[in-house]
Parts: sequence; structure tokens; C-alpha cells
Amino acid sequence: MNARRDRALALALGGGGARAAYQGGVIAHIGKRMPDFSPPILTGVSAGSINLAFLAGSPGRFGDSSAAIRQAWLRLRTQHVFDASLPRLLWGAVRLGAAVVAGRNPLSAGFRSVVGTSPLRQILANALPSGAIQSGIDAGRFRSVGISAASYQTGRTTLFSQGWSPRAPRQEFSHLRHVFDQIGVEHVMASAAIPLLFPAVKIGQQYYGDGSFRSPSPLAPAVRLGADRIFTISTRSRPPGLVPQRADSVGYPPPARILGLLLNSVFLDTLDWDSAHLERTNELVARLGPANTRNGPRHIDLFVLRPSEDIGQLAGEFERTLPSGLRRVVRGLSGRRSKTADFLSYLMFEPEYLSRLIALGERDAEANWGAIAAFLSGAGVDHPG
Repeated sequence: MNARRDRALALALGGGGARAAYQGGVIAHIGKRMPDFSPPILTGVSAGSINLAFLAGSPGRFGDSSAAIRQAWLRLRTQHVFDASLPRLLWGAVRLGAAVVAGRNPLSAGFRSVVGTSPLRQILANALPSGAIQSGIDAGRFRSVGISAASYQTGRTTLFSQGWSPRAPRQEFSHLRHVFDQIGVEHVMASAAIPLLFPAVKIGQQYYGDGSFRSPSPLAPAVRLGADRIFTISTRSRPPGLVPQRADSVGYPPPARILGLLLNSVFLDTLDWDSAHLERTNELVARLGPANTRNGPRHIDLFVLRPSEDIGQLAGEFERTLPSGLRRVVRGLSGRRSKTADFLSYLMFEPEYLSRLIALGERDAEANWGAIAAFLSGAGVDHPG
């Protein structure tokens, strides 16, 4: 028996707004090359939980569900995710601003978010029917599914999971509250609800928002659910320390530049940090040996696939495709000469851009297929990205 192959594999899908279409391309290619692939553990956070919903909600093989993800991204438009009309955007901003200026609670003025997300809810309702995840578990397609969201009441990240998970030492996951639940559309909506932009979602007695905003360790949910091997897909081409830094603008940074850096720190930096931390932990476990780590940290194989092109820069090529209302807001936040590609890359739910990301994901998966196939089958080595 191959001991490495018996080590539980997790497919961990992180956030990134529209950037998650790149994940869709990678997943679609894996499904094409390995249609019967069946990862025992699925975890998702933010936009990654949307991809997870299609994988976990489909009654068919991985090849079928991954193809459905690809088609869903190719059909997507901004209006399918949120109401981006200029009146809706202005009305949301005016209600928030008026309440703040008047010293009143914005909730009393009816403010919940800048945009509404009812269109996305309908897409998810079709992708993740009630009881679909339990049916997949009962059929043996996977053993556990986890979605992370941030509680506005406690300020902690909550991992909602369905299926089997090992018992874990309390101190090992002190930052992560674990709740067993029947995962449905509400959990996905909560996990992807970017604060203020999208409305918070109530689950039980608490309101939740995007899981990436309070998650210092995006790989922790997979580890908590018993993963010994983790395959994850970054939407950043290379860690920032390896990229030559170049000042491309002068003067005070406009709001869109600041927002882009903020979103990068939430959706991209944490995976880089967590991957580096896992590498150091693996080195420590190797030095100490199994006898000294029996009740402590354990070695976890990690494969991080990164895009071969800068997704943020790609977004700048497609600004003209945005709905007119959203395009005006973006230009107002960015200034005439400022590059706002990173900020745009999270909101660009338009077919030309999304199809470009899908194609890039498929191409990168094919270019790295030997290493990917070996890792997913249990024969490959770590590839931390």
C-alpha cells in the first residue's frame, strides 16, 4: 500500500473576487484530464467558496462538475453578481454618507451595503441544491466540506463544515471556531460577502462576512479537517518579494490604489505567508522526527499553483467592458492617470476578462500537468509555489 497516496488530500480554494475565474480554469483542466478525481476534503473561502459550491453541489463526477464551473464563469456578467447600476451605487453611498455626517447609525437610514447580491444568490441556489453536499458525502465523492466566514459579533473566523473531521487540540486552532452544520447557499453568500460592499448574512444568531478578512491562515480549514496534502490555487503570479518593485506613479495615491493594496493584503498576502509558515513547520517536523511530534505539528504536503501572468495587469485591459455606472465610479476613485488594475481585478465580472482568466488557468494547468498529476495521485513532492 502506498502510504503517501493514503494521506488525505484537500482542494483548498481561496478568495479574490473575479480573480477566482482563474481557479475555475485550473479546476476545469484537472477535470478534463482526471474526470474521476475525487478529493476527500473540499474547503473554500470568499469567492473560492463559490467554486466549491459547484463542485460539491453537482451529483456527477469531478469532470462534470468542473466543466460546470467553467461554463458558469463564461456566462457570468457583473449584473449576475451584484446590482452595479449607477443609481444603486450612488444611493448606497449617499445613504451611508448622509447617516455618517448626521451622526446617526447607518442602519437607521436603511443602509446595509453599497450593492445588493440577490442575483448571485439565485445562481448559487441552482448550483447548490438543498441536501446536495450530504448526498455527495453519502456517495463517497468526498468526506468533508468546509466553508469559512468571519463573524461580526465575535470577530473570529468560523469554519462551517459538513462530514467527518478529526478531533483537534484546542490550542492548535484557537483562532478558528469550528461549527458542524448543513452547508447551503447562506454559508457561501456569507463567505463571499466583502464588508460594506456586499450585505452581511445571518446564520443562526450571528451575522457573517467574507471569510478572508479575519483569516490569518487560509490553509487552516483544510488542516483542521484532517488534510495531509493540500492543493491550492493562488491568483498572484509570484510572491511580492520575488517581483522587481517599480514606482509607476507619482503624487498622492488615489482611493482605488489604496483599496487595491488593501484587497491584495486580504486575498493574496495571507496565502503567501501561510505557505511560508507551513514550509517552516515541515522543516521543523523533519528535524525533530516523528517521535517528538506525535502530539504536535505534522508534515503536510503543499502544492501551490500560481498564474504565469499578472492577473491584476490583465484587468486593466478590460476596464472599458465594465457597466457604465461601475466604470464611472472606478474612474472617479482612480484619477485620470492612476493605474487601478489590482482594484479592478476583483470587480471585473465581465466575459472578456473572465474568459481570459479561464484560458490562463487551463494553460497553466497544462504546462504544469506532470507535477500536478503526480501530486494529486499521491506520488508527487511539495511545490510551495
